[in-house]
Amino acid sequence: MRPAHIVFWTLLTLGGVWLQNIVPGVDFLAPGLILAMQEEKWTVPVWLGAIWLFIQEGTGSMPFGAGILWYGALAGLYFFGHWLFEARNFLFMLILGACLGAMHFLFINVMALLQDWSIYMDRLGVEAVQQALIFPIEWGLLYLIHHHLPGDPHAA
Repeated sequence: MRPAHIVFWTLLTLGGVWLQNIVPGVDFLAPGLILAMQEEKWTVPVWLGAIWLFIQEGTGSMPFGAGILWYGALAGLYFFGHWLFEARNFLFMLILGACLGAMHFLFINVMALLQDWSIYMDRLGVEAVQQALIFPIEWGLLYLIHHHLPGDPHAA
């Protein structure tokens, strides 16, 4: 991996964790995982997924396994949708974002039920909509930045 890509993924990780602190309930690392899977170099998404999974599991208040379920479902949705759409299609990212918003609503409800927590449905609904709207926009920005890194064969 090129040094520019290492810096990119490191800054994405730090920025994603920082943004998740500012906008709780939204996963800012998920678009990066999709971008890494789109590059079709399997070592990068595996390593990033493992690191981000430990970050999500360690910093979250949900029981162990919620992050595995979240990123596993995200990867499954990507692979299923990849058969139906072009992987780098913005419409596909909009649909994937909508699915992530719905998954957020469902997973938090299930995990809260398992822990006997009471949650505010209005806030959860807002978080789900934020996830659905932020995901495709962030993916688009990351895609543009990633393909204009120095030494990238896709760069213009």
